[in-house]
Amino acid sequence: MLTHGNMTTYKQLKKQARRYGEKSFLLYEDEDISYIEMLSRVNQMAHWLKEHKVKKGDTIALFLSNSPLFYEVWFACGALGAIMLPINTASTAGELTYFLTHSKSKGIIYEIDFFSDEHLAVLESCDLLFSQSAIVEWETERRSLSEASLQEEVNVHDVAGIMYTSGTTAKPKGVLITHENYLYAGHSSVLYQQLTPDDRYLIFLPLFHANSQYYTSMATLVVGGTIALLDRFRSQTFWEDVEKYQPTVSSFVATTIKMLLSLPPSDKEKNQTIVRAGYGLFITYDDLTEFQDRFGIKIFQWFGLTESMTTNITTPLYEDIVVDEETNIISIGKPGLGQEVKIVDEKGKQLPPFEVGEIIIKSPSLMKGYFRNEVATEEALRDGWLYTGDNGYYNEEGFIWFVDRDNDMIKRAGENISSIEVENVLSTHPIVEECAVVGEEDRLREEIVVAYVKVKEGTATDEKTLKEHCVKHLSYFKVPEKYIFVESFPKTSIGKIQKNLLK
Repeated sequence: MLTHGNMTTYKQLKKQARRYGEKSFLLYEDEDISYIEMLSRVNQMAHWLKEHKVKKGDTIALFLSNSPLFYEVWFACGALGAIMLPINTASTAGELTYFLTHSKSKGIIYEIDFFSDEHLAVLESCDLLFSQSAIVEWETERRSLSEASLQEEVNVHDVAGIMYTSGTTAKPKGVLITHENYLYAGHSSVLYQQLTPDDRYLIFLPLFHANSQYYTSMATLVVGGTIALLDRFRSQTFWEDVEKYQPTVSSFVATTIKMLLSLPPSDKEKNQTIVRAGYGLFITYDDLTEFQDRFGIKIFQWFGLTESMTTNITTPLYEDIVVDEETNIISIGKPGLGQEVKIVDEKGKQLPPFEVGEIIIKSPSLMKGYFRNEVATEEALRDGWLYTGDNGYYNEEGFIWFVDRDNDMIKRAGENISSIEVENVLSTHPIVEECAVVGEEDRLREEIVVAYVKVKEGTATDEKTLKEHCVKHLSYFKVPEKYIFVESFPKTSIGKIQKNLLK
């Protein structure tokens, strides 16, 4: 494994505080927190945790939205050798119970605004050293603590975080992330995004998600840049936020791109400062080119997993958008430096160009494993390769296309159908605002293709027109047999439609 000596996330912060001192590390609302001040806050937090009997190897849960507090607890855990467990703030009481008990958490710091009586009852039932609400009184208590650095014995290969992957048919799996993993994620992301210390990174995706930890926060820390943090994305005030913080780079998902395109043109967008942005999830070629032309932001796609730590596949910034001429779907890019990628069949045999198979990855930095789940770990990590469960193919140049999650592939009468290919066609129809395609069990054909569609405001639903559109652009067996019109979709914290709930 590629090593970073014996550096840890906390030591990296200390190094940058010595190097950059009063330079802004974090801009949040009206706060301007320097590198040295963030280190002081982290030290205070670490002393607070230590006073509450937290020690190396203990797991501390965070039920927090985007704020400086998230970073303070994250790096304070790193100082002690404790393990940060970030939890999605939309989690139910039942989900919270599972996360706390499965992870054997010793404490939790939470925002009361996200808690119901049922959530509070969970805390009473769990064996915790502490459960602390993030309130003003507690802030006062923390600030009275020592700002001295800690000298705990923490190793680069120690676990620094656990992040639970979303489950569809089984319980979520806890991905073990080491200090080495976090640092590799940061350093590699700097290269992919061509970041410099002069960059300001606008972060609005939730910090409890891998994207905002791996590719953005860690990348900004290791390069010595500045984070401009929003508590969440708001399309109506987005360009005002950009005007306020003057960021140069950001990270988007398909939903944010579509929402910004739907806004009427404004003077603020003409003078915006973002030069480039990575993005994930599916978006059409037309939307992508319109976004780049309208806002002057170079958009590049990336592909990675919670288990793989970095953008294993990414579109080089110097490349043009590469599109499959047959499907008009955009490539997710090429393997990044130091990354090996194969497309294999069910027996693990590498496939030639244009044949669809499972994407597997070998990287200098993969997860340590799944917490308390050896079977799933052995299934995912085989002979140094991570089996992603994602299907794709590649062309002669080595560009890779994502076809579908294995669970989302539709199997109709012996034919494998990519839901993304069908969604791509539906998305090009002018009445469609959003869509999701899933398979529905069928007695004769195994599955049939079902399209869930949200039409644009002021537009009438028109199943006949949509079907004619699909017939024109798709093979007959890929054409949806049902069209279900919806007002909204269930989505994850980063805007991905939850197809398992539609199913």
